[in-house]
Amino acid sequence: MLFKQLRTLRIPDMLTLLGLLCVSFSVYFSFKGLLLIAYILILTQFILDYFDGKTARAIGGGALGIYLDSFTDFMAVASSVVFGWFAGINGIAMLIAGFLNVGAASVRLAYFTAYKQKGFTGIPTVLAASGVSTIAFAGYLFFPEHLTLFVVFYFVSAIAMISDLKLKKI
Repeated sequence: MLFKQLRTLRIPDMLTLLGLLCVSFSVYFSFKGLLLIAYILILTQFILDYFDGKTARAIGGGALGIYLDSFTDFMAVASSVVFGWFAGINGIAMLIAGFLNVGAASVRLAYFTAYKQKGFTGIPTVLAASGVSTIAFAGYLFFPEHLTLFVVFYFVSAIAMISDLKLKKI
């Protein structure tokens, strides 16, 4: 039987994969210096993540959906770090903040994949990624001379993802 793995995918999984495509292309467009397109793709993944979750709860997700969603969420955080670098937030502080974001996202996603939760503890990775990207893009547009100071938001993002803050799922 050909493509047995693909036949297990459901509609929510397709939305998740579309989100993965968005953040993958976001990295590409960041490298090309097309930051508006890269930013829009990060936000698009945020919207797709919301709808894939809603759809999965309404009609049921595929067996692979939990893992695909976690991987896509991780890639959203990675793409937000790449976006920040290409927006001009660089230096050793951003290197450390980027590592902390990727590490915090990894721990958070592994935890929530292993232990099912009714709500969220800490800021969801996709919210953190889209939020810090929005702040970085605003800095790029309006405060380019102070952009390196925006690294603080990447540190806050990493801490927020693994904090004990309680949020309800929407």
